[in-house]
Amino acid sequence: MTRTVWRRWLPAAIVLSFAVAGAAGIARAEAPLGFWLTEDGDGVFEITRCGDELCGRLQGMRYSGSMPEDVWHRPQCHLPMLNGFRPDPDEPGHWDGTILDPDNGRTYHARIWNPSPGVLALRGYLLLPMFGQTQHWTRYGGSIGADCKLPSRP
Repeated sequence: MTRTVWRRWLPAAIVLSFAVAGAAGIARAEAPLGFWLTEDGDGVFEITRCGDELCGRLQGMRYSGSMPEDVWHRPQCHLPMLNGFRPDPDEPGHWDGTILDPDNGRTYHARIWNPSPGVLALRGYLLLPMFGQTQHWTRYGGSIGADCKLPSRP
């Protein structure tokens, strides 16, 4: 009797296991797209698809006076700072790329992932992730004014 039950349910179990594995693959492939408010609340980045990669631009910031500029005297508004993010094959849901520091012009390795809904973790580092720092950004649904200006804090 056990052999009959096993033969009856084996094909269904195989199909079900492939369906679960496929659904897990779809969940892993989801990218952290959209607008993200930085940990200090002074900047908003938009992460989009750039071909097979993810990239991000600074779309909003808090500042007074003239528009902040990078080290090459370019306006920081719409500056691409997150580049070349590709899925990490060893860590599902993690994306590896580079991040630009506009103040010194240096590019650092970076990793992004969603540790929980509405939260983006970004870890910038030198050589190895253990030599870095992680920030937690939150999904942004507010407005961005002219010249990339974020509203004043209450």
